[in-house]
Amino acid sequence: MTTILQSILLWLLYLSSFYAFLPSLISRLFGFRVFRRGRSDTLFALTFDDGPDPHYTPRLLDLLHQHQAKATFFVVGEHAASHPELIQRIHEEGHLIGIHNYIHKTNWLMRPRTVRNQIQRTGQIIREVTGVKTCYYRPPWGL
Repeated sequence: MTTILQSILLWLLYLSSFYAFLPSLISRLFGFRVFRRGRSDTLFALTFDDGPDPHYTPRLLDLLHQHQAKATFFVVGEHAASHPELIQRIHEEGHLIGIHNYIHKTNWLMRPRTVRNQIQRTGQIIREVTGVKTCYYRPPWGL
């Protein structure tokens, strides 16, 4: 029985390494990055991923409005399709909207065509709700 349990644990370790650690290591070693870092004493960017969420996004938007702050929301397409009113509110309040794939799955586990379809599908949802085509994309899991 312990051999089976050890095999299962080893398999889970392998899967988690493949899913998170290995892609991160490869991207850092070989410089496959999509982000840029800058320095400023007075300016910074607020970004939020994975929404919109019907509970937290309205509260966050209220807080941003209270402090007259703007942010970029990288939305998951299936969440955007379920809550178009939140996408509209984000847009109407002057925030930027970017794509965070249609489902929150790392690109390393999908074929390139599937990734392209995820991006296009989410972009279409954003365009249908706001009337604006987005040009921002942040891959899930930062990779």
